[in-house]
Amino acid sequence: MDIVSIVLGVLALVTALTPFIWLQVIGGFVGIAGIVLARRAKKADYRKSLTTAIGMLCSVTGALLCFVAPVLSLISNIALAFMTK
Repeated sequence: MDIVSIVLGVLALVTALTPFIWLQVIGGFVGIAGIVLARRAKKADYRKSLTTAIGMLCSVTGALLCFVAPVLSLISNIALAFMTK
């Protein structure tokens, strides 16, 4: 489960950099799934602290970026629309 959380976190990070908002939202939910799996792996075996920490870090960062990037994109598009008028 700890390796799967790392993979899901990396997928969330990659989808945060795509220009498609729907893909970023899906990546955010993938990041949340990575967070859940990292927590379960940590509870199941406390000795896997390094891999679960990496999975948690990647998943949290990916989920945050996936949910913040569309908001920033919409704000910049609104600002651009007002600046061109």
